[in-house]
Amino acid sequence: MCPRILIHNGKEYLVDKDNNAEEIKPEENKPTDEAPEEDKPTEEAPEEGEPTEEAPTDDEIDTAAKKAADAIVSQLPIDALNKTLKAFEQKEEKMSGKVKNILDKKIGEKDLAKMTSKEKIVKFFQACVQNDRETLKALSEGTAADGGYLFPDEFRHEVIRDIVEKFSMRSLVRVIPMKRDVMKIPTLTSGPKVTWTDENAIKSTTTATFNQATLTVFKMAAILYSSDELIEDSDQIDVVDFIVTLFSEAIQREEDRVITVGNGTTQPTGLTTARAATTIASIASATGNLSFDDMINLEYSLPMKYHPNAKYLVHRGNIRELRKLKDSNNRYYWMEPVAAGQPATFHGYPVIENNNLPESEIFFGDYKMGYWLGDRQKMSVKITQETETAFTKDQTGIRVVSRIAGTVVLGQAIKGLTGIA
Repeated sequence: MCPRILIHNGKEYLVDKDNNAEEIKPEENKPTDEAPEEDKPTEEAPEEGEPTEEAPTDDEIDTAAKKAADAIVSQLPIDALNKTLKAFEQKEEKMSGKVKNILDKKIGEKDLAKMTSKEKIVKFFQACVQNDRETLKALSEGTAADGGYLFPDEFRHEVIRDIVEKFSMRSLVRVIPMKRDVMKIPTLTSGPKVTWTDENAIKSTTTATFNQATLTVFKMAAILYSSDELIEDSDQIDVVDFIVTLFSEAIQREEDRVITVGNGTTQPTGLTTARAATTIASIASATGNLSFDDMINLEYSLPMKYHPNAKYLVHRGNIRELRKLKDSNNRYYWMEPVAAGQPATFHGYPVIENNNLPESEIFFGDYKMGYWLGDRQKMSVKITQETETAFTKDQTGIRVVSRIAGTVVLGQAIKGLTGIA
């Protein structure tokens, strides 16, 4: 078979009888102008008996084209591209499997009974982010009145335990469980009086005077934006401590603030609000400059029966001034803690730093007797991906709502010092 010419992608290839293709490169200095039609030599008809060239078959053309294509493809980095695509597919399959495991895991009654508290928290958190209603229903303590799900008791217990293990106002006051949103608390304004009488004489009668304090529940919300990476890692138990710490720190900061300065209308009633309403009595600084005389007057304004458990609540700026006060022998009244985890003392009484207080005020008293914190003992959760932050950053917003109440129930157990410049 005679050689023949094929054109592929604008290039000419010479194909021999064995179907090997070789590119025909243009000759240099080849004239571009074609000879006039009349000057072109005419093809002579083959003489009788001379063999004529046969047209290539379709199979031959396909084979030649394939060889030419293989030659072109061999010049491209196809192997590297295939390896990259394969690695990507393997990674995608691995990620899909991990997400699928989270989505496909359903919790039956038997599995639920065997779960540890941390495992329940992990599963509940995963279900929140993945909006797995079946798992949420199995793990939650019910449905909140305003929508969403109630966190498992295990989660709430971990959050509260984390708060109490650190110093907080919650650990300083008395915590009262509440089953209703409003609780009436009788408080003793004055007690009965004792009198002495003669034999067969008429006994004088006295009565105790009671007042009433009201604990009204308010909602407090904390929001955590969870990334996709955290979701992927949420099958690890360690993430529970991370989640609990985030929520407990946020809740503790806000509880500390409202117990100290809460307005009493949209929040629990704080100590400063109760002092302004004269529920807590106060004395004024003698000169405006914090002195040892001011502190002695504050101590003695508190009835003696509350002294055994009395503590100072002081802003950091005033702690600096208290540490400078000395007696006539040049000895400091301030004493460093005698053991790790214990507070420092001033004039023998523990000093608790509270930077929610204004520097113009100091409190001294038995706060477990004087202040009650009502706790509804339920935490509800809602999830959303509809905020701009969540959408643009591939995050899920987890909103936890806690319901607490707080007020001063026994004002005489706490006293205040005001007018500090």
